[in-house]
Amino acid sequence: MSDGMRSMRWRAAILVVGAGLVGAWVWMTGGTRHVMQIDFSWGGEFLEGAQVEIDGQDVGVLQRYGRSNWVTGFEVEPGEHVVRVLRSGCEATPETFTIGGDGGRLVTFMADVDDGYDCRVLLR
Repeated sequence: MSDGMRSMRWRAAILVVGAGLVGAWVWMTGGTRHVMQIDFSWGGEFLEGAQVEIDGQDVGVLQRYGRSNWVTGFEVEPGEHVVRVLRSGCEATPETFTIGGDGGRLVTFMADVDDGYDCRVLLR
């Protein structure tokens, strides 16, 4: 009988330690965050400092991360969103994306400038 109880204690201890490790991993990684990032290396310095608008609200600007990384990320809630990059003198083309669930936790756009007849910022 004591051998049966001893094996049950080990199983319970393993379960508690396993649950603690999973909980610590989720806590240390910041839980589940949803990020929309814009890579503006194609537009480069022309797009640096451009306003980013998500669902009609200004959320920040495009800025380099370090010396050569032309990517800026913004944390968003799961669901469908509309993003635009606003640059003075350029037309902003809105782009719709869905994040969370089947859409995943990360959405990446490439920002480009279409000179054409008028300046236009495109997200691909």
